[in-house]
Amino acid sequence: MNNNLGKLAIFIFLFILNTSVAVANVSAYLNQNTVYEGDTITLNIESSVNTDARPDLTVLNKDFAVLSTSSSSQINIFNGQRSFKKTWTVELKPKTTDDTIQIPAIKVGNETTRPLNIKVTALPPEIKAETEKHVFLETSVGISGNETYVQQQIPYMVKLYFDSAMKSGEITQPTVKNAVVEELTQDKRYTVMRGGKKFNVVEKHYTISPEKSGTLHIPATSVSGRIALSGGDSPQLRQRMDETDMLNKFFNNFQNDPFFNDPFFRNNLDDGFLSRARSTGPSKPFTIKSKALDITVKPVPKEFTGKVWLPAKELSIRDSWTHTPPELKVGEPVTRTLVLRAKGLAGSQIPTIEVAKPDNVKIYPQQPTSKTHTDGETLIGRQYFDITYIPQKAGQVDIPEIKVDWWNIDTKKQQTYTLPAWHLNVAPGALASQTTGVDAAENNTAENTTDNNKQANNITDNPASQKGIITDQEKSNSRWKMLSLFTLLLLTLGAGLFFASRKFYKETGKSQNQARNTKPSISIKALKDAAIRACDKNDKQAAAKAILKLAQAQWGDNSIQNLGTLKTQLENGAEIIDQLNTSLYSSNAEAWQGKKLKELIETGLKRKQANKNTSEDVLAPLYPE
Repeated sequence: MNNNLGKLAIFIFLFILNTSVAVANVSAYLNQNTVYEGDTITLNIESSVNTDARPDLTVLNKDFAVLSTSSSSQINIFNGQRSFKKTWTVELKPKTTDDTIQIPAIKVGNETTRPLNIKVTALPPEIKAETEKHVFLETSVGISGNETYVQQQIPYMVKLYFDSAMKSGEITQPTVKNAVVEELTQDKRYTVMRGGKKFNVVEKHYTISPEKSGTLHIPATSVSGRIALSGGDSPQLRQRMDETDMLNKFFNNFQNDPFFNDPFFRNNLDDGFLSRARSTGPSKPFTIKSKALDITVKPVPKEFTGKVWLPAKELSIRDSWTHTPPELKVGEPVTRTLVLRAKGLAGSQIPTIEVAKPDNVKIYPQQPTSKTHTDGETLIGRQYFDITYIPQKAGQVDIPEIKVDWWNIDTKKQQTYTLPAWHLNVAPGALASQTTGVDAAENNTAENTTDNNKQANNITDNPASQKGIITDQEKSNSRWKMLSLFTLLLLTLGAGLFFASRKFYKETGKSQNQARNTKPSISIKALKDAAIRACDKNDKQAAAKAILKLAQAQWGDNSIQNLGTLKTQLENGAEIIDQLNTSLYSSNAEAWQGKKLKELIETGLKRKQANKNTSEDVLAPLYPE
C-alpha cells in the first residue's frame, strides 16, 4: 500500500514537472545535433507569446558564426481556442572542431531557452576525397627563402580551383596577427587543365606588412560554400546518397504532420543517422583550408643609417617647380608640391618629408595627404606635400636640396634619393615698395621735426637774434609775414569750402544716379549668410573669399582684394582678420575656428573713416576677381 502511494506521488510530481515544462513560453531546438566539420546547422527559437523582444544572439559569437537570421509568426484557431507561435530561424556555423559544443541559454525578453549540445566530427575520408576532386586551394608568398624585413610588403596569393560540382563558394580573407593585410585588385578568373581535367580558377592577391620582427604566422586560408556530389566510385558514399534521397522523400510526405514537426521528435529520433544522411545530400556545405605558413621577419639592418626606415622596390620624388619654376617677389606666396612615390609601400607608411627653411624666407608646410594604388601585384604609395614660401627680402635665395634615405629590398642596400637645390632671384614686391615709402615718410618726418624744434626754440643764423636784439628790418618783415599768413589762411579756407561743396553735390548726384540706374548683382544679406555658413563649417578658404566679397559689396570698394588690405580698413576686428590670414599659411589644418569671425560679421563690418582712400597691400590678392 505504501509502495503504491509512493509510486503515485512520484507520478504526480513528474506530471506536474512535465506540465510546467510544456507551458514554457520559449523553446529552442536544432535541425540536427551532429555535424561534420565545415557544415552548418539551423537553430530554431520559438515563443508562444506575441512579443517585440528579440533573441540575444551575442552569446553565440564565441563558438559560432551567425550566417543569417529570419523570423515568422503563426496564429491557429482550433475548437474556439486561439494559439500563437513566433519562430526565429538562425543559421550557424561552428568555429571550432571540438567533439562537443554547447549552445548556451538564449534570452528572449524575460524568458530563457534551455542549453543545447552538438557534436562536430571529422569529415569521412570518402567524402573528403570526393570533395577534393572538385575543389582545392593553393597559396604562396612572393619572397625568397620565407624571409623578409619588418614593414616590408609580402605578396600573398590565393588560388581556388573548382569544377561544375561547386555551386557556391567564398574565400575568407586572411587575418594575420601583428601585420596589416590589404587586398590588391579584383579577382582574376581563368581556366586551366589539371590531370586532364578542366578547372575554373579564381586568383586573389593580397599584401601582408609585418609590424614587428620575429616569426610571422599566416593562418590557413579557408573556402566555404556548397557542393553537389554525384557519389563517385565510393560504395559508402553512394549508400549515404541513397539514404538521403529516401529520407527526404519520407519527410516531405509528412512535412505538415505535427508529430514529425515536434521538437522532441526531431532532436532525439536516431539523431546521428539523420544528421549524417542530411549532410551528404545532393548539395551539401563544405569548407576546405590551405596550409598555414610561417615567415621569418628580420629587424631593421644595422647598415641602414637613415632617420626613417623605408623598405621599398623603388623610390622617387617629383617636384612641381621642375616644369614651371616660380617667379619670386617679396611678400608674395608661392606653393611647391612634392610627391614622394614608393613602390612596395602603402601611402600611409610613407613619412613626412623634412624641408629645411631657407634664409629670408618664411615657409608654411601643409598637412600631407596619401594615396595607394596597385599594379596588380604590388602596392604603390604616394604622399603629397604642399609647401608655401613667402620671400622676405629681395636678392638671391637658396632653397636647400632634399634627401630621403631608403632601403632597396631587391639589392638589400641603402640608397639615397636627392632632390636638387634651387637658386632663385627674388624681385621687389608690394611689401618692398611699401617699406621704401615708409622709410621716406619717416625721414621727412624727422626733418620736419627738426625744423619745428628750431622754430620753437627761436634758433636762427642771425647773430642779432641770438643776442636777443630785434632790428627795424625784422619788425617790418614780421608784419609782412603776419599779413601774408592771414591772407593765405583766408584763401585756403575759401578754396576748401568751395571744393568741399562741389564734391558733396557731385557725390550726392552720383549716388542718386547709381541708385536709379543700377541694381546690385547679389544682395549684401546673401553675401553675409554665405560668410556665416563658411564660419560655421570652419572653412577658412571659403571664409576668406566670402568676407572679401562682403566688404567690397558693403563698402562699394573693389580695391579690397586681400585680407591685409581689409585688416587696415577695419575699425574693429583687425586681429581676427590677421588670425584668418595667418591660418591660410599654417601647417595645422584644424587650427582655425570661425566663431570669432562670425561674431564680427554679425556685428557688422565698420570701416575707418580716415582710411577710406588708403590701401596697404601686404600680400598680393589671394582671391582676385
